[in-house]
Formats: sequence, C-alpha cells, structure tokens
Amino acid sequence: MENDPEEDNKTRKEREKARATPEKEKKAAKTPDAKLPEAPKTPTKKIVYKRLNINFWRTRLHDEELGVHQQLKYTAKTRWFSKNFDIEGVIEEDNEKKYIIAFNKQEWEEGPFENKRLVCRYFTIMEETIDAKAKGGNFKGGVELSVLHSLVQSFEVRHAAPVFFAQIPGLMVLIRFVRGWRLIGTRWSFPLLPEQKGDKLQIVHARGVVGPGRNYKLRIGKKLIARVDGHPIQKEFAVEIYDEDYAKDKTFVKYMTLFAMACNFMDESIKVVKRLYKKMKSNGTSDYKPPKTEMDLFRNPRMMRR
Repeated sequence: MENDPEEDNKTRKEREKARATPEKEKKAAKTPDAKLPEAPKTPTKKIVYKRLNINFWRTRLHDEELGVHQQLKYTAKTRWFSKNFDIEGVIEEDNEKKYIIAFNKQEWEEGPFENKRLVCRYFTIMEETIDAKAKGGNFKGGVELSVLHSLVQSFEVRHAAPVFFAQIPGLMVLIRFVRGWRLIGTRWSFPLLPEQKGDKLQIVHARGVVGPGRNYKLRIGKKLIARVDGHPIQKEFAVEIYDEDYAKDKTFVKYMTLFAMACNFMDESIKVVKRLYKKMKSNGTSDYKPPKTEMDLFRNPRMMRR
C-alpha cells in the first residue's frame, strides 16, 4: 500500500520537472514574405504518452467477476474493500489490464434518494499462485461523493455542483474534483499539491467538449495535457495524456484515473445534489442528515493532533 521509496527516488526528477510550469509551445520564427506556393497543411496529431481505459461493466459475465467468493478474497486482503462493494469494472493502463473497480452499487443505485452515498475504489487484480497465496488486491485509490461539500459549492455557483474527494494511499492529503460555473457546457477543476521540495501548486481545468457522454480536455494554464473521452452506452472512459513528464508522474496518473471514474457517476450525482439544493434554496436549511464519514471531512486536523 505504501509507495516504494526506491521507486520514488527514481521518479523524483520526473516529478519535479512535471510540477514545474508547463512550457508553452514554441512559435515558428517569422520569415519575410516570399512568393512561393503554399504547402498543403497537414493536421498535427498529439503524441500520447499514457493511455488509460476505465471500463464499467453493463453485465456480470466477465472473468474478473466470480461471485461472492471473489469479493470475499478482496475483503480479506485489504480493509479498503468494504463488505458492501461489488466488483463492477476493470482498468487498463497502456492496453494492459491491471486493476478492478468496486463500489457500493446497491446503496448507490437502490438506496433512498436522500441517503444516497457513493464510494468507488480500485485495486490491483488478484491472481492465484501455485502456493495458494493470492497476489494483488492492493488498494490504489478511491473517489467519494461529498453531498455536504456539494451543497456548499452549489450555493457558491448557484446550480447543482457535485464535489468528489479523491484519495491515494501514501498521500496525507485529500483533493477535490469540483464542478464550477460555465455559461455553456461543464467545467471541473482540481489541484496538484506540492509533494516534495521544489514542487509547485498547479490547478488542472477540465472543460467539457460538445458531444455525447462525458468528454473533457484538461489543461494547466493554456497547455493541453490530457483528454477524457466518455462512451455512455458502454460506460467506458478513455484517457490520453499528451505530456511526457505528467505521464511519468504517478500521482497525476492516479488522479486522472480517479477523475475518469468519477465521470461515470456525474450525471446521477447532479440529480441528487440538484434535488437537495432545490429544497433548501429558499430558506438555506436542509433536512439532509449527513453520515459520520461526511462530517469527518470537515474535521479540524489541528484539533485531531491534540
């Protein structure tokens, strides 16, 4: 579960380079006008340095889903795999199947509207070995909808604005995927917080692209660094990272994975937040009873250290 210190040292230079200000694309030097025939323009294609494919199943007929027994093995391996989780998808990294996706499906899809709660996590695929000791099953990251923070954000931007918290093992911070205001389309943002000396604070903006599904172009400043292409019918989200340094930044890759996972729940989350926000819009008061896990996100860390 902890990050390998030797591995972190190997990637230190890449992380420091990635967390620096993204370089702007160099403009071609101006040349004097010449009466030469113009060469036909050929479209330039972005180089993809990392590909992710987040696939939520529509059926249970998959090799990774072997019923209750398979889920019990994950539950026994790590406390992060809750008893109410269902294995509902897989994640491929550079065309290699590496992780399974699990979330509290029954509670999210069938629970009372006012008490809906979403916790979605991903784990390394568990593989059986000859000595009967299963390998894998390690928690790699999770995303959780915070209804309380969503209602606060909704009053800020004056429309339903879900807020997702992203958690990565080994990191002491929880970052938020926040829906902001945009006249046309959708816009989300999340920070890249400094992890080591020399790192800089950066904000990633995800602007929605017109088309079916959840499609986003992600930029830091004006530089395009990644894209999410959603296919709503297949419940599949393809991620492409166009910057080599960010593709080597393991923390950024995990955040991109979690953001794509959150895309699968954005539509339903907006419905939940919109309904609660509409009820309290006039008087600023809600009958929503937040669970302890939601209240813990508001706890003062300075008081917790006492």
